[in-house]
Amino acid sequence: MAELEESLGFRSSFNFVPERYRVDRSLIGELRERGFEIGIHGLKHDGKLFSSHTEFMRRAARINHYLKEYGAVGFRSPLTHRHPYWMQALEIEYDLSFFDSDPFEPMPGGTMSIHPFFIGRFVELPYTLAQDYTLTSVLGETTPRLWLEKVDFIEKYHGMALVNSHPDYLRDPASFEIYKDFLSTMKARNQYWHALSRDVAVWWKNRADSRPRGEMEVETTAVAVLKDGQLSVEAAHGAHSYAPIS
Repeated sequence: MAELEESLGFRSSFNFVPERYRVDRSLIGELRERGFEIGIHGLKHDGKLFSSHTEFMRRAARINHYLKEYGAVGFRSPLTHRHPYWMQALEIEYDLSFFDSDPFEPMPGGTMSIHPFFIGRFVELPYTLAQDYTLTSVLGETTPRLWLEKVDFIEKYHGMALVNSHPDYLRDPASFEIYKDFLSTMKARNQYWHALSRDVAVWWKNRADSRPRGEMEVETTAVAVLKDGQLSVEAAHGAHSYAPIS
């Protein structure tokens, strides 16, 4: 997957399960050197992370340990299990455990947001494209059609296209070709910002910090500027205007 993404000019976040599975530290170092990001994917991937508050807090301490050890700032919960209040104990900059809409997950539903948003102390980056397993094994798709249709919708509303893919599922040649076709098509598009998860989280925080801070006569708004593939935030100033609400 890394070689495919790299060949097309993409980089992504690889999220590792720190316990129960063997972790190849040399692979982590290699991925980081090649420009990919490393994140933490739960603790044991056994479905018990949120079994009780006591158990979660015990595991959260271990997760925080691995976040520091791996130099990671992002987290994704296995099976997209989640509890936004408990998760405040995680020492993360962003989380990837929520989604805009997904009826096929163990905890179905969704946030109905195609944009990042804050959950307490961290930024939430909800995945907005169907997971690869859902696309191929559940929905039976043989092309990236649904992904690309959703990207068109996201582009219309200036949202974030984020897909959760899995190296083990993509060992299947047919699924791998779908992922390859999707990335190749995305590479041919323009006017979008491709970034690592940590960079999106930093950008979203900077965007929030560009909001007004007690200014009464001049309104300050955050304006996103995309130039040469780089996204920046600029502050636009203008006088307040008022109109009756009808």
